[in-house]
Amino acid sequence: MPGVTSEPALPAHDPAAGPALAGAAQSAGDSAPLPPRRRLIEGHWGWLDVLIVGPLVASSIYYYAGLPLGTWLILHNQPVRAALLRGSTASMILTGAAVRTSGLSIWVALLAPLPITMCTDPCFFYGGRRYGRALIQFLGRSDPRWDRRMARGERIFARWAGWAVFLAPVIWLPNSVFYFLAGEPRKMPFWQFILLDTAGELAFIAEIEALGYFIGKPAEDVAKSLSNYSIPIVIGLVVLMVVVSAVSGVRRARTGSGPAR
Repeated sequence: MPGVTSEPALPAHDPAAGPALAGAAQSAGDSAPLPPRRRLIEGHWGWLDVLIVGPLVASSIYYYAGLPLGTWLILHNQPVRAALLRGSTASMILTGAAVRTSGLSIWVALLAPLPITMCTDPCFFYGGRRYGRALIQFLGRSDPRWDRRMARGERIFARWAGWAVFLAPVIWLPNSVFYFLAGEPRKMPFWQFILLDTAGELAFIAEIEALGYFIGKPAEDVAKSLSNYSIPIVIGLVVLMVVVSAVSGVRRARTGSGPAR
């Protein structure tokens, strides 16, 4: 008869189709890109994560690995190179003294430590913007002091905001926390942050070098008198770092405060 068909009105039910579709949906969910916070915690880093977190890790390693180099340069009367490569307080004091005793340009003295003191600041800013509190939790796994720094920084930043970014290095506050908070709420554009950061770091460098300027030649004399013992001093620093690292590792193992797994 016309209009009659042998095909069923509804498709036949295949029992195997249900699990197959469920499995396909689950695999599609598994293959969905993870948000940046989860990627950081689970260790699935992309190139952008490496650009943000990588310099922070490298800076921590260089802080200890570069101590002998900085000490060697200071003891051999090369404060500008020491300030450029290390940015340590001692190198800036001697650079300030060189402005008074050796006629070193004040602009060279001020600008030499600036790159090393600011190199990781944008990483904290964009870390706050990309990861939020997950970055602080990530850093707190190896150093519980980050939680206390964060609590203190939030109270100060809530009241002072941009002034906190500028004054943090000047009055010796944990400036990395304020840089992180500046990026987290997306209320401060990067250009404003970098201007406040640069001004604050220059003020910090100026106050340290001013101390060296007023001390003058006695600061250089101390460095010169110790230069004859530079090799034992550098070796002693290396031994001290190894001992401190070993003791810290044993304490973390006993208290269970090491990185979470």
